[in-house]
Formats: sequence, C-alpha cells, structure tokens
Amino acid sequence: MTARPRTPRQFPTALTSLIAVSVIASISLTGCGGLPPADDTGGGGSVVVLVVEAETSVPLAVNATVTVGGVRGELRPSDQQLILRDVPIGTATPPTQPLTANAAGYRTATQQVQMQVTAATWVTVAMTPADPALTGSVSGTVTDEETGQPIANAFVQFTPSGNQSAAVGGYTAADGAYLVAGIPKGQNSVTVQVAGYLGASRAVTVRADSVGQNAPVDFELVGGDTSVDVTGIVVDVLTRLPVAGAQVTVGTSSPVQTGANGRFAVTDVPVGDQSVTVTSSGYEELEAVVRILPGMGDVTLELFEEAGDPPGGPHTITGTVTLSGSADNAGATVRALSLTTGTVLDEATTDASGHYGLFVPQGAYELTVTYQGRSITREVTVPPGGVIVSGINFVLTV
Repeated sequence: MTARPRTPRQFPTALTSLIAVSVIASISLTGCGGLPPADDTGGGGSVVVLVVEAETSVPLAVNATVTVGGVRGELRPSDQQLILRDVPIGTATPPTQPLTANAAGYRTATQQVQMQVTAATWVTVAMTPADPALTGSVSGTVTDEETGQPIANAFVQFTPSGNQSAAVGGYTAADGAYLVAGIPKGQNSVTVQVAGYLGASRAVTVRADSVGQNAPVDFELVGGDTSVDVTGIVVDVLTRLPVAGAQVTVGTSSPVQTGANGRFAVTDVPVGDQSVTVTSSGYEELEAVVRILPGMGDVTLELFEEAGDPPGGPHTITGTVTLSGSADNAGATVRALSLTTGTVLDEATTDASGHYGLFVPQGAYELTVTYQGRSITREVTVPPGGVIVSGINFVLTV
C-alpha cells in the first residue's frame, strides 16, 4: 500500500501520507538483517558520501570503503567525497537503502540512507576510532545455500557475550562480502538476516587486531521468511509531542496502541516494504509504506490534526515562473517534494503572469517546475513559525 495521493492546494487534510523514518544506527532490533534491492522498481540514483571523524567532523585521513544498497566504492582522502552511481532508489515511503562504512582503525558504521527521487542523495558518515588492542575485525561472505549466489544487503552483527549495547554489524555488498570492524575481542554471537531467507547464527571468538587477523566467517542461508521487531513513536507533526492512544498497524500484524509516551512495539514483522496505518482521535489517518530493515532503529510516524475546509492562505512558498519563448507564463506545474519524506506535499499551476503559491509546513523541499516535458529544480527550506518564503523564481526555456 502506498501513501494516498494528495489533492493540490489542500492543507493539512491532504497531508496524510507524511512519514519520517528516524534511524538510530547504534540501536539494534531483535533479529538484525538487511533488504536486498532486487525487488526495487524505482531505478537507480546517485549517492554522494562524505566520511568524517565523529568527534572532530574532519574528513578521514585514510581510505574508507562505503556500501549503499549493495553498491560499493572507495573514498580516498584526496577525493573528499565519494559518488556511488546506480544505487537502487527503493519503493518505500520514504525510499531507503542501508549504508555501511569501513576504514582502517575505525569501528564499522551503519545507517539508513533516505534516497532522493529526483536529485543526488547527500549523506555524511561519522566514524569512531577503534582500539586495536581491544577490538578485532572479521570479514566473510553470505551466499544462497542452494544456488551459491551472493546475497546483497544481509546484515551481519557481532554481539559480545553479555553486552548487547556493544554489538556492531554491517551489510553485505552486491558480491555478498562484508567486513565488520571494532568488534570487542573475546566470545561473540554472530547473527545474519536478510529478506527472503531464514536467519542464522553461530558463536565465534574474536581476536584483537593487534594480535592478528581473524578467520573469515561465512554463511550459507536457506530461503524462507525473516521477521523482526519494530519499535517507534507517534508524534504530532507540528508540536512534536507524543500522541498517546494511537492505533498503529504494520503489515498484517495485529494493531497496537501507543502508550502515554507515544511509543509502540510490533513483534515479528516480515522484512521488506510494509504498509503502515495510524489512526487517532482528532488526527488525520496516516497511510504509508515503510521499508522494514533488520538493524534499523526507531520509526517516527507523524500525524496531522484534523481540519475542516482548507485555509485559503497565506501560502508558505511563493514566486514566479518565466517561460522563456512562450506567449505567456501560464500552465507550468510547480511541485514541492519533501526531502524528509520523499512525497509531494503540494503542487500549483502558474497563471499568465507566472505566479504560483504552495502551502506546506516547515521543512526542506525540492521544488520542480515542469512545462511541456522540460523541468528545472531547486531546494528551498521553510522555517518554523508560519514564515512565508517568497521570491522563489524560475526561468524555464521552452
């Protein structure tokens, strides 16, 4: 189920498909894993990656290897940034892909990347140093037991005995290979999960990097369904306050209610794109699709208050479109795509003078002007407090 299409120029009743996914890389869910991009139908995109030290935000002085959605590349200090091309966009709302970053002397970093639909995706990865006397590195491959083919985006996690908070993991690339660094030395439980396969686990003893190299840990997975526990919070989109008593339904799981703190938990949710419905008295119903990834963090679901007829204004983004080469400036379509959710929240058609007005809440947006097959795009940020962002003008040659 995809988010419901909105009617142009309606707010807030039409904004029922808004959803933001907040991923906390350091928080793991039961049965961690990943999602292969093979089922994506949205085409590929470009991801621009910057890798910095967590404490100083200074770019790393060593090479870093970054994998997003199974696509892997190497970032050299002299390059400053890495461009990964043909990364699957995904079909969830918003579309996401898992990222894994490794660099010598650093702990493996993972996070979820929210893919942009019509522009390059920019992401910064902050990495934490790892003590080579106290932590080790393990590599390996994950393959299909029956075919021997590599499995992309499988999440491999190492959890030291009795210390869940110190767990560290990473996703496999398209060739099924993974590397996890910064694993506490000693006895660890290794788990691997991915959509479409049964999870697997084993116990291994990890030696510190200062002592020597660890033997590879490979997995052959059997086809089947993988499920994970999903936790999150429901909040008011404007006040950011938790919404208690909201009913949350994820996929085919039984509905659950949020507590006084707005939090919810749904057990045994199949990995993959799952429909999400949230209802609460006094709020518009939310319908969206969320990509359930083993290893993901909390999901934040945002609700809009119910409203009667939409207000007539003022608009929050205004400007003009000049159609160079046309008799007048009428008929151009201007759409506001939320960079937080990947959904179009408002659209308008220019009049003869080229004027347009959009009514959207605070946030970052990608405005796209389209006319007779031609388009132009720019990003705009709407500040809080009902501020009107004016003078956002475009010139489009037709």
